Amino acid sequence: MSKKDLELLNIEVGTFKRVNDKLTLKIDQSQFRYDSLAELNEVKAQEPNFLHLQNIVEQDSQVVLTYGLSKEAKSLKHLPTEKKAIRTAIAKQIMTQDVLSDGKYHISLNPANIWYYPMTNVWYAYRANELMPFDDKFNSLSKYKALVLYCLTGTPYERLLSEPKEALAKNQDELLQQIVNANDTEELKLAIKGIDDYVSYREWQDVDSNEQKSKKKLWITAGSIAIVAIIAMGLIHKNDQKKYVALENQHQEQITKLKYSTAVKTALDDKEWKEAGKAMDKAGYSKNKKATTYLNLNKYQEALNTEPSLLLKIVKKAYKNDDSKDILEWQTPSSASSKISNQLKLEKAIINYDVDTLTGQLSFEQNGDVLLRMGKAFNDHDDTQDASTAQTKLVAINKDKGDYLKALMTLKSANKSVDDNQKKLDDANKIDDKDSSKGDKVKEAKSNLENAKKDQSTAQKKVDQLQKKVGD
Repeated sequence: MSKKDLELLNIEVGTFKRVNDKLTLKIDQSQFRYDSLAELNEVKAQEPNFLHLQNIVEQDSQVVLTYGLSKEAKSLKHLPTEKKAIRTAIAKQIMTQDVLSDGKYHISLNPANIWYYPMTNVWYAYRANELMPFDDKFNSLSKYKALVLYCLTGTPYERLLSEPKEALAKNQDELLQQIVNANDTEELKLAIKGIDDYVSYREWQDVDSNEQKSKKKLWITAGSIAIVAIIAMGLIHKNDQKKYVALENQHQEQITKLKYSTAVKTALDDKEWKEAGKAMDKAGYSKNKKATTYLNLNKYQEALNTEPSLLLKIVKKAYKNDDSKDILEWQTPSSASSKISNQLKLEKAIINYDVDTLTGQLSFEQNGDVLLRMGKAFNDHDDTQDASTAQTKLVAINKDKGDYLKALMTLKSANKSVDDNQKKLDDANKIDDKDSSKGDKVKEAKSNLENAKKDQSTAQKKVDQLQKKVGD
């Protein structure tokens, strides 16, 4: 295999290996939080801006992801060697796609995770759901700044994440400064579109003198771009004028979106949840993104009102934050289906231990998380029969969760055994010293207590081990 056919590319969670039209990524299994590998299947869904994830398998304590890749696709790591028109076109396409705005997945903007083909084809490889490893050290704006500046200047992405001004070391230019100082992604979009317009215009005007012009200053101020655009409108074809007008209209739409995005941030900072909701609607947030925004701030009811179908995800977040008691106050919005309303009633019944509701629903429940919560409620209230029924059903749905519930039941029994044997030792010590049998009874009680404590310790270790595995 030639060096050209093999390519190794490092991102935050692992190393890609490209061989012809196959791209594989191996990640240590310990970095994942899934119960079943099937929980990762959602990232295999084909979407226009992403490489097709063809397969996910477990192999030698690693998870291996295999992507399909056109032989013509190039790693973005090679972009700095391209002509400036290609670099600006790809940067513009990246900002147009704005894949981080959805919020559904965690997407690495490391150039090693991005593939392109001139002039406007860009694809992303690794994307993670909440059960997969991801690097969340930097916000979306920092990532986009670093990536755009990398495309334009070739300065290493990793350095630009922490210090975007690194891009100015060899390019002291006002427009690059505007990119560095951008307050949000909309400003970045407007800036890179202006740059791309100018570079494309220059390339189109005088292709023959490219080499000579490449020595001249590439970047100009925003005001100069406007002047060039006006001159261009007097020189180029009427269709190009229409194209430019359309671009200006698009810029205006982006300014409007920017206005409402700023309103969203202000309302959230001021804890004006209703106003934030209105601003998110005007900014074009999807219901899922809007609900996720609320959920990230632990505003459970607002998230539920926005997207009732996310109830179980919202419940899981509440338990994770030790806010399960808050569920008792939640209300389903009028737009919620009867299924969602009944699910919320069941979640409240689990917390209040409404045994009639729980036993009535036990034979019908199919969700692993809900069954685990039901089983824990039975176990906590010493209902070993229903806890066992829940555990048997759960292990068939999700083995790790079923094993975890079994371990909790074993620990509960071990704790009771320790308490019983402690009482027997206390009773043995109370026997009259004149009773010749006291010594033997105390020895026996001590031995039984020590054995019970050993069983308790073993059971606790098993619970701790499985708890980490299921992410409870």
